[in-house]
Amino acid sequence: MRRMAIGGGRVLRTATGSPPRHPSVFFHMPKCGGTSLSEAMYATVPMQQRIGVIDAVSTRRAAAIRAFGRDDPRACHEDFDEGWRVFDLRETLMLQHMAWDTMLIHGHVLWSEAAHAHFGDRYRYVTLLREPLARTISNLRMAQRAGLVDDDLEAYLESSVARRHARVYLRYLAGRNDIAEDAVAEATGEAIARLDGFALVGFLDRQPAFLAGYRETFGVPLRLQRLNAAPDGAPPFPDRVLARLRELCAPDLAIHEAALSHAAAAR
Repeated sequence: MRRMAIGGGRVLRTATGSPPRHPSVFFHMPKCGGTSLSEAMYATVPMQQRIGVIDAVSTRRAAAIRAFGRDDPRACHEDFDEGWRVFDLRETLMLQHMAWDTMLIHGHVLWSEAAHAHFGDRYRYVTLLREPLARTISNLRMAQRAGLVDDDLEAYLESSVARRHARVYLRYLAGRNDIAEDAVAEATGEAIARLDGFALVGFLDRQPAFLAGYRETFGVPLRLQRLNAAPDGAPPFPDRVLARLRELCAPDLAIHEAALSHAAAAR
């Protein structure tokens, strides 16, 4: 094994042996354990083959520079109204890597009809999911620590930011950063149908099954470490806040349940 440094100061152990059987795209759903998984996936790719890391922060900055002429990682942040701009940029980068035959592509990217139409027969899609309410709470706490939202939970619960946090699976699988309320039911069905396009959908609380499925699909093992873990000890939210978050999460809860059903049927 060789060592290669990447952004954020972490060190990768990069394989020099046989590569995975298929090139892949890892659709990294926020706050689902994807940092640990991506590190393990990188380590399976031999040095002579490419890894395409579509980095979150740098693409936010680049999108803001392109759209507004300023280096501001918040201007096109996914949580806010201009977030569609960073997803458009990431789609372009994903297409560029697919056209370049990059072995592994990883990032917070939305489902792309263009990518699927042109490269879906070559690339295998992988994602990791987490129970939606727990994932949303983790997303909220991360946003609070980053100063993206304040401590006024009542205002937060009625905001577009809360809807985006609560409907990550819907947005990512439907391929749109914002979905109108009158289109949520249709988009949920569309997102559930897209699960069939994934070679592997894993669950954070079922890692052994995911690791076995990855080895079966790609022919290489993953060695997971826990990275990017949030600080422990945050106090629980009041019941009324949890109830409202669960209401907002309804589409993601349906998608998560459908994914579990698909996984059970495949066994």
